[in-house]
Order: sequence, then C-alpha cells, then structure tokens
Amino acid sequence: MQLRIVPAEGPIYQQIVEQVKATCARGDLRPGERLPPVRDLAEQLGLNHKKVAYAYRLLQQAGVIVSQPGRGTHVAMQEGAGATAYEQLRREIEPAVREALAAGVAPQEIESLIRNGIQNWQRSQQPASADGAEILVRCLGSHDFCLDLLARHLRTTDLRLRLVWTPVGSTTGLLALGRGDAYLAGIHLLDPATGEYNRPAVNRLLPGIEIGLITLADREQGLIVRRGNPLGLNTIADLARPDVRFANRQPGSGTRVLLEHLLALHGLTIAAIAQPTREVTTHLAVAAAVASRAADAAIGVKTAARALDLDFVPLATERYDLAFRRADQGSPWLAALLEVLASPALRADIESMDGYDAARTGWMH
Repeated sequence: MQLRIVPAEGPIYQQIVEQVKATCARGDLRPGERLPPVRDLAEQLGLNHKKVAYAYRLLQQAGVIVSQPGRGTHVAMQEGAGATAYEQLRREIEPAVREALAAGVAPQEIESLIRNGIQNWQRSQQPASADGAEILVRCLGSHDFCLDLLARHLRTTDLRLRLVWTPVGSTTGLLALGRGDAYLAGIHLLDPATGEYNRPAVNRLLPGIEIGLITLADREQGLIVRRGNPLGLNTIADLARPDVRFANRQPGSGTRVLLEHLLALHGLTIAAIAQPTREVTTHLAVAAAVASRAADAAIGVKTAARALDLDFVPLATERYDLAFRRADQGSPWLAALLEVLASPALRADIESMDGYDAARTGWMH
C-alpha cells in the first residue's frame, strides 16, 4: 500500500483515511487483504505512530477496515462492514454511558444527546444544491445566544439556508472545522500570554489550514449568582471559599479557559475550587444549576443570568468569533452570512440582549 503524505494539504490522519478509502474503492486493496501494522506504516511514512493509529481507528469506525487481536488489520468484507462499525460503536458508547451515569447525568439527558446527534447527522446528509434544496450551514463550538438570532436572520435572507449549531465547546468546534465536519466554529479562546482572543488558538490547533475569523459579538462574562447575591460573591477568588458550590464548564470550552486564567491572576488553580458540581456545556445550563440551587455560582454570560432572574457580577469582556475555512470564501452560504452580519437588523437584535455589544459584529480578522 503506497501512500503520499503532504503536511501542507491538511491533517495527516485525514490524508491517510482518504487515501486508504480511495485505494479500496479502486480495488487496489481487496476485502480481506491485510494492511501494514500501525508502527510499520508510521515508520514507512516517517510519522508519529499515534497519527496512523488514529487514522486506522477512524477507518474502523467507518467500517472500511477490521482490526482483530492476533490477526492484524484487514480490509473489511463488504457484508461485514456494517456489523464491524456497529461493534466498534457499541464498545465506545457503552463505557461512555456508564461514566456519564456514574457522574450523575440523567438517563433522559443521555438519550436526548444521542437523539440530537442522530438528527444533526441526518440533516447534514441532505444535499446542498442550487436547485432550491435546503443548504445546512453546520456550526460547532461554543454556546452563544446570538447564534439563534443569526440563524433566524440567515433564514430570512435566503430560505434555502439553515444554520444548525451544536454546543461542544470552542476547542472541539475548532478541531471539527479543521477536519471538515463543520462549516463554522463558534469560538472565544483567550490566549493568556498575549491577551488576544482566538487567532493564537487557531494557529496552534490548526497549523497549515487557512482560517478566517468573523466577529459575531463582544459579550460580558461574569459570576452568575442567586438574586441578591446571598453569599456575597464578588471576585473570582471567592469561588475558592469552602462554602461555595460551583457549576463548572467542560475542559476546552472558552469559558473554562477564561476561568483558569482569572484564577491564575489570583494565584489560584482550578483545584482551589472545593466543591465543583458536574460539568455542563452551555451558559443556560450553568445558570439553571444556580437557579435550582444545585450550585451557588457559575461563570456565564449576562443574558443567561437575566433569563432565569439571577444576579450577575461582571468579570471580563470577550470577543466571540465565527471561524471558517478560507477555502469556502467563494461559497454562496458564506456570502449570505457576511451580508446578514453586516445588517443593522441583526446588530439591533444583538444589542437588545443584556451584556452584548455589536459594534464589531461582522469584522474580519
């Protein structure tokens, strides 16, 4: 099996996946034929074996190859590919479900997450054509209330366009954009060393891929506390008090990065927060934890606090950007998106939300 890897042409693991698939499609690799072991192929290509291992894992998930202990890795038999993919999925999902249940996630929340994932995938498979068919603009990344506004205005501008967004955190969204699993990534990643938002993270996480940034809004982040702030929480250092229960965000999210930076300014680490609750993925979810008294405080945007009649203590103003691949610059969906971002109507809607500033909405970076 001969592969040609060119670092400048995108993620190495993706090149391996695509070339193996193409080789199988041409018939140069036949069902049952053996592939080189991970370390052998890594040595042949001069790569870190982890990149090859990850590519093999993706190929196995897709049902292209089969790996069995003691028997090596082979091209999947056509009739067995679906079963192989199913078994691989089962082995990955079952431990994840058990861990989530042990961490206190309700069964119905897990079911809802899986169901939403399936629905998002089904929508993503619909064709994007110029004959009137719906065009889905997939956005993965950080949660922000402006995305709902953007989706509505985009739909008004062109009935074929539908923005579908899934909150997975800034880092995960950015990596998905690099893999081609999304058209946009919603990000607000602070670089503590420079104080700059988003560009340093893009350069670090997606080297070699040309990424553009469009500002959606500037927004306030702060402490979300119960009405009247009964515990008197006024600074980030107050979260280290032993009587404070804190609703945290997941690692890799922009809010988690901001939290760790603000703690560091006070000489603290995340370990100093004595009673964190389980991690959640949206601003509304952390606000709900405070409103339900499952937590005493959280970090989130002011709009989330106001939505649940909670108090808000401002800590920082940050820039929320939409990242896109420069290769998509001529796409009709991106042209429509830029038109909407420049519209006074969208900016007025953004400004109507507490803690949001649309002065730089639509700016390119």
